[in-house]
Amino acid sequence: MGYIAGIGGANMDIHGKSERQLVMRDSNPGTLHMSLGGVCRNICENLARLGEPVRLITVVGDDVHGRSILEGCRAAGIDMSAAHILRGERSSSYISIMDGDGDMLLAMSDMHIIKRLSAQLVEASRDVLCGADLVVCDGNLSAATVERLTQVCTCPLYLDPVSTAWARELKPYIGCFDTVKPNRMELEALTDCPVDTLSHMERACDILRGKGVRRVFVSLGRDGMFYKGPEGALHGVSRAFDGMVNATGAGDASMAGIVWASRRAWGAEDTLYAAMAAGMVAIASEDTISSRMSPEAIEKMIKEYIK
Repeated sequence: MGYIAGIGGANMDIHGKSERQLVMRDSNPGTLHMSLGGVCRNICENLARLGEPVRLITVVGDDVHGRSILEGCRAAGIDMSAAHILRGERSSSYISIMDGDGDMLLAMSDMHIIKRLSAQLVEASRDVLCGADLVVCDGNLSAATVERLTQVCTCPLYLDPVSTAWARELKPYIGCFDTVKPNRMELEALTDCPVDTLSHMERACDILRGKGVRRVFVSLGRDGMFYKGPEGALHGVSRAFDGMVNATGAGDASMAGIVWASRRAWGAEDTLYAAMAAGMVAIASEDTISSRMSPEAIEKMIKEYIK
């Protein structure tokens, strides 16, 4: 079995969680926690914890956060030999504010450096990309970078759109991706189709599939996950889960679960369950990436909360 290549953002995450109901425009008592982040980086670390060989193509600044990102990724088992250190640049950072229940209320990102992950750097990383079994990327990449990525890669491409704004930028290239994992709003942005019901959601997925996407996994938060692929439509819902601590890394873990299960040639239903279970493992941790992420943890969640 070969390796997975990831290309996209890597940053420093700062999470604030309020001790009580938030009061806007005021200082709120709570706890602040710092950890490594970035959608593609998070996906790669989850995959490494699941035992997958993974190489990350990203950009960091020559600053304290950049060094921490590189060291932390290597310690987590990610091959960082294809990462680019850019002198004079500020590494990406992200801050989220969560309410007392652990749900994100507001977030802000400083990811200007990602603009330097250019089509030229994709070309420079051609050997890594072409040698991979599959490539997973996040929607933070520019349209020009994504266009070059779709031209260079010969293996299946997996995409997490990240946000509605980035999803709209990627619309012209969406048919080049084998598997995409949007949330409701991103799916609507990609298709210009309402997604307020399951039937509308299926229609939106069919629009993506009509453009060339093979599989669509739609994150629905507490409502589970919706799937549409060659096998048809599936809606996975878990039993009540009261162990949520930090919801920030759920989507990234779910994408890792999709990749991990797909590498094992699991069927559509089991892959859907793996995605949901990986997200549940993630939200049970204070960190964006759960130190307990493992095949055993996913299988336990499936058994206890899904099947």
